[in-house]
Amino acid sequence: MSIRRSARAFAPASVGNVGVGFDILGHALDAVGDVVVASRSDMPGVSVTDISGVVADLPTIVERNTAGRAVQSMWDDMQPGFGVTLAIEKGIPLGSGMGGSAASAVAAVVAANALLPEPIDLDGLFPYALIGEAVASGSVHADNVAASLFGGLVYAYAAGDGDVRNARVPVPAGLQCVLVHPHCEIQTRDARLALNADVALPIAVEHSANLAGVMLACHSGDLELLRRSLRDVLVEPQRAHLVPGFAKVKQAALAAGALGCSLSGSGPSLFAWAETTFARDIATAMSRVFASDKMACDVWVSAIDAPGARLTEQVE
Repeated sequence: MSIRRSARAFAPASVGNVGVGFDILGHALDAVGDVVVASRSDMPGVSVTDISGVVADLPTIVERNTAGRAVQSMWDDMQPGFGVTLAIEKGIPLGSGMGGSAASAVAAVVAANALLPEPIDLDGLFPYALIGEAVASGSVHADNVAASLFGGLVYAYAAGDGDVRNARVPVPAGLQCVLVHPHCEIQTRDARLALNADVALPIAVEHSANLAGVMLACHSGDLELLRRSLRDVLVEPQRAHLVPGFAKVKQAALAAGALGCSLSGSGPSLFAWAETTFARDIATAMSRVFASDKMACDVWVSAIDAPGARLTEQVE
C-alpha cells in the first residue's frame, strides 16, 4: 500500500441559514473557499504550521484553530501512529457570514483523511469537522459544515443530545445564488447576542410556514411558492441593523428579480436566489447600492447545487 506524504483539499464557502432555516439549512458556493494542505510528520500530534491568504492573523494553537481542532479530534480517535502538519490558505474573509470557520475545518479533515492507511467516508468526517467549527462559533452548528462538506443545499441539525442529522435537499433547475460581501466584519458570537430568545407565537407560525414553503418549493420546483416563502421573519429583523445599507441592498435585489434575499449566515454578506437569467443583473444592482454608500464589496454568482469539499492534490 502506498503512503501518501501530503494531500491538498478545497472546501467551499457556504450560505448558512438560507433565510428561513436558522441553524438548519445551508448551501455550498462554488466561487470561493479555503484550502488546507496536510503533510505527514514524524513528530507526533497535530500542528498548524502556516496560515496565508485573505486572513493570516489566526491562532496557530491547535485547540484555538478550527482546522487544527478538527484534525486533533480525528487523530485522537484514529491513532494513526504518525503526526500531521496543516498549512491553511484562507480564501474566505473573516467574519463574512460565508462559513469560513466551517470551510477550514472541512478542508482540514478531508486533507488529513487522505493520509490515513484506510480513509473514512464523508459521513465519518462530519462529526470531526463539527468539533472544529465549534471553536469559532462557541457551540456545534451543522448548517455551514454540512454544506461545505457534502455540497448542495442541505438540511443539517445538531441536537443537544448528540443527535446529528443531515440530508440533501433538491434545488430547482435554473437557479443561482448571488452573494455580495461588503468589506465589514461581524463575528458570529456577537451576532448571536443580537437575538432575542423569546419568539412571539405569530412570528413562529409565519417562520414555520416559510420554511415549509421553501422546502416544498425545492422539491416541486414551484418558483412562485419559493418567491412567497423565501422570507426571514425571525432572525433578519434582529440582525439587519448590523449591516450598513442592508434594506436598500435587499430592495435592489428584489427589484432586479430576485426570488428572495437575506443575510448569509450572521452577515454582513447578503445572498439572493435568482433565476439564472436575472442573476448578473441582481449582482450589479446589489453592488451598486453598496458603492453608492462608499462601501467596497465583493460579488460572486454561484450554483446553489454546488459541489462540496474535494481533494485537489495528493503526493506519495
